[in-house]
Amino acid sequence: MKPKPLKRLLLHEEKDILLRGLKDENQDDIVPLVEHLESASDDESSTSSSEESNSENGNTGSEEETGDHNCEDTTIPTSQADSGIGTEPFCPNCSSSHANESWEQVTPRKIQECFHLKLDDEGSFQCTVTGLMFEVTDKVHISYSILSWCKHDTFLQGSWKVCGPLFDIKCNNPALLKSILFPHSLCLTGHSSDLQFKIFHVKDKKNEIEHSVDFSPTHVKWNVSSLSPVGPVYQNSTEDVQHHGVVLIYKVVDCHPGLLFRVYMAVNNDSVIKDIIKAEKHSKKKSVKIDKPTPCLKKLTLGKTYRLLSESQADIIPGEIEFIDMGSLKIKSYYEVYLEHPVDFDLSLIQIDSSEKIWTSKLRECDWTNINCNDNRKGRDVNKNKKRKSSSDDYEEMGISKRSRKNADGTLCKKNILTEKQLMQLAQKMDKNWPVFAISCLDLQSQDIDQIKKEDEIVTIQIFNMLKKWKNLELDNATPSNLLFKLRNANISPEVAAILEDFDQNTEDNNTPCT
Repeated sequence: MKPKPLKRLLLHEEKDILLRGLKDENQDDIVPLVEHLESASDDESSTSSSEESNSENGNTGSEEETGDHNCEDTTIPTSQADSGIGTEPFCPNCSSSHANESWEQVTPRKIQECFHLKLDDEGSFQCTVTGLMFEVTDKVHISYSILSWCKHDTFLQGSWKVCGPLFDIKCNNPALLKSILFPHSLCLTGHSSDLQFKIFHVKDKKNEIEHSVDFSPTHVKWNVSSLSPVGPVYQNSTEDVQHHGVVLIYKVVDCHPGLLFRVYMAVNNDSVIKDIIKAEKHSKKKSVKIDKPTPCLKKLTLGKTYRLLSESQADIIPGEIEFIDMGSLKIKSYYEVYLEHPVDFDLSLIQIDSSEKIWTSKLRECDWTNINCNDNRKGRDVNKNKKRKSSSDDYEEMGISKRSRKNADGTLCKKNILTEKQLMQLAQKMDKNWPVFAISCLDLQSQDIDQIKKEDEIVTIQIFNMLKKWKNLELDNATPSNLLFKLRNANISPEVAAILEDFDQNTEDNNTPCT
């Protein structure tokens, strides 16, 4: 059963897309829908005029109407430009600038690889980083992270293909999460009428394909059944499916006088982009991302071949690459660009069949002048030290020192140490499977677990004693941030994570910094 287009997202140029895409359908069925779209456009225009009139009269109330529904800390620690996540497609037909105006934009708080949203009321919200859209019926806390398709794409049934990121989504009360709209990478301009969208859903360690309820030029809507890894997929009878694409450039950091770059042509899919970022991070040849406009000017067509060209005397290997969905590939293909002499140069991505320019950019000396051999040697030394560390030292990556922090007078600073009252608050929110993460994450022994269970039969008290045992082992490192980091693989609830965040934030706000 093919889902119907999401009417409330179709305005302005989407009307033309619909007419072109459904030109072979019954015109009698199309006319009423077009009239509805024209009416919606007129309503929006009149609303816009009214808002302009109010603005001229000094009645701007936008700040009051917006409300504060985003999380407490709306600052993303890492820049979106640096990460490449959340790249907006350069396509006027599929731009979400008009379609998603009715959705309140919210910025999540990012901890490690997980995004957190605290929504204070019912409504429709869109994440400014990932493009995810949520419809909620009450106050709710949602956490989500971007996963790789590498482990799941091979389980897709039949001719279903990936068309967007895979997310691991959790919620403190899933019943309040009505629907989720997933961003997709397809360009629907002139798409065939048999295009279908569904949702790939991992349930109870089984992979299922579930029905979507609507789609728009930018998103696929799904009514929440249960929460676990989920992502959009599509099915189409034609092969020439077009995707919005991106080009990512990384410069290899070494002491060679020449220039070496790795240039990726990829689908605009956060899961694929994250795989590329991870591959570069762990590459033997260290690299840095060159900050250039990433969206392709034209669409990328599956099965077509593309060539990277340069006006300078650059060696580019391979000469051409076929565009495929790299989501399921652990190793992503790329162009290697080498220049013997460091000069400014242009790069252009061309489709071989049509000679159409898909993407172009100019790289200048100022893009890489701050990258030198000292940075590279420093990076290698850091990696060398990392290998010598034990797994118990991992939290030093977060800036948590194993040494005792002291105040100016030499006394031990314990401002971040978890109190027994806080441990009890955590114990009341944790589940009965605490022995699993006590051993796997907190380094307790099985005899410790047995002893704790003998001392008291009440589960909450057992968890409290377990946390107290961990605190005694950690000494001055028994902090909220350290505990949260230790439990990162324990599948704890968003509520527990939020409590630890609050503990950490409150101690920072209410105490004098240590020196």
